Amino acid sequence: MYQFGRTRKAEDLAVKGTNEFVVYLKTYIALRRNKPQDDLISLLIAAETDGQTLSEDELISTCILILNAGHEATVHALGNGVKAILEEGIDARSLLSDIARGERLVEELLRFDAPLHLFTRYVLEDLEWQGISLKKGDEIGLMLGAANRDPVRFVDTDRLDPSREPNPQQSFGGGFHFCVGAPLVRLEMRVALKVLFDRLPNLRLSSTPLYRDVYHFHGLERLDVKF
Repeated sequence: MYQFGRTRKAEDLAVKGTNEFVVYLKTYIALRRNKPQDDLISLLIAAETDGQTLSEDELISTCILILNAGHEATVHALGNGVKAILEEGIDARSLLSDIARGERLVEELLRFDAPLHLFTRYVLEDLEWQGISLKKGDEIGLMLGAANRDPVRFVDTDRLDPSREPNPQQSFGGGFHFCVGAPLVRLEMRVALKVLFDRLPNLRLSSTPLYRDVYHFHGLERLDVKF
């Protein structure tokens, strides 16, 4: 759904993979209905609001959403972050040894090279914005990567500044659609990067990193390193 040059073959394979995964989830959900465990799917099955619970279709779509959004974006955030740290010569090990400085580093990495540069939204009502007429139902692209380099909001936008504060980075979107996984992503990055640079303090690039030629997600094809 997020790529140019789709072919019928690629779409058929995607549908086949989706159907197979749905079958797997149905089996797993049935297992957890009968034998709940301390896991997310068991919690989703038990969740209830005003006497209503999630249907099986809602459970499946939620699981797929969590898996996709929580996996691929985090992979790219970590890859882009390591690339930026190594290219800019940042002493990540020292920064991540302190919680506050580590948190600021993660925020700056997310601003500097976001794992999602573009997200689309639909216009809910007719409006005019800075001379541009938009009609209800129009699809617009929100350039999160450009917002993170806005010189009105950030000083020296093209420089990776681990001490930047405040840092109103827009990588998680905003408003009603603000990423629900943002706290987890921040924690994952801080923990994973600390473990990486604690174990490999001499980590360095061995070749020029290569970005994937893809639409929507923004991440690396290769990141070759030595230590």
